[in-house]
Amino acid sequence: MRILTFSMAERSALAVAAVVLLLTALGVTETLEYRRALLASEPWRLLTGHLVHVNWPHALINALALLIVARLFSPDLGVGRQLAVLLASALVISLGLAAFFPAIAWYRGLSGALHALFFAGAAVWLLRTRPRDLRSLWLPVALFFGGWIKVALEQPAGDALPHADWLGAAVVPQAHLIGAVSGTALGLAFALADHRRDKQHGKQQHLQPR
Repeated sequence: MRILTFSMAERSALAVAAVVLLLTALGVTETLEYRRALLASEPWRLLTGHLVHVNWPHALINALALLIVARLFSPDLGVGRQLAVLLASALVISLGLAAFFPAIAWYRGLSGALHALFFAGAAVWLLRTRPRDLRSLWLPVALFFGGWIKVALEQPAGDALPHADWLGAAVVPQAHLIGAVSGTALGLAFALADHRRDKQHGKQQHLQPR
C-alpha cells in the first residue's frame, strides 16, 4: 500500500489553507480585508486582505486551488520560493490596486496571489524544461500561455468589477493581472538564478581533477 507523502511546499500550503479557513470561521473579514482608505493607519491589511474571503465557497475554492498549485509546481518551487511568491505578490497586488485602481475600495481573497504562484511555477517549468522539444514543452507552454490568455480575456474596463453569480459578489480580475505580472517576473528571476547556479556548478565540475 502506497502512502501519500507531502513535500515541505505542500505542507506549507496546507498550513496557509488552514489559516484561510480558520479566519473564515472566525468571521474577521472586515477587520483584515484590504481597504484602500485604511491602509495608512492599518498597514497589515496589505497582507491580511489576501487571507480573508467573501464567504465559505470563496474560501474553500481558493484553499483547494492553493493545494493543487503548490503540489503541481513543488518540483520547481520549493517551500521558500512558494512562500516568497505568496508574500511578495500579496504586497505588490495591494500596492498595485491602491496605485492603479483607486476606485476599488476593498478586496478579499487569495486568488491574486494564487495567480502569482501559478505563473511563477509555470515560468520556471517552461524555461528549465529539457530537452527543448514539443513532447517536453507542450504542457508548460499550454499552462503559461493559456493562463495569460485567461487573464487577458477576463480584464474589465478600468475599475469595473464583474459580478460572479457563484460568489454572490464582485470579482477583482485586476488583482489577477497584477498577480500574473509579479509571478511571471519572479519566475523569470528564479529561472535565471537556477541557470547561473547550474552554470557555476558545471564549471566547478569541469575544473575538478580527474
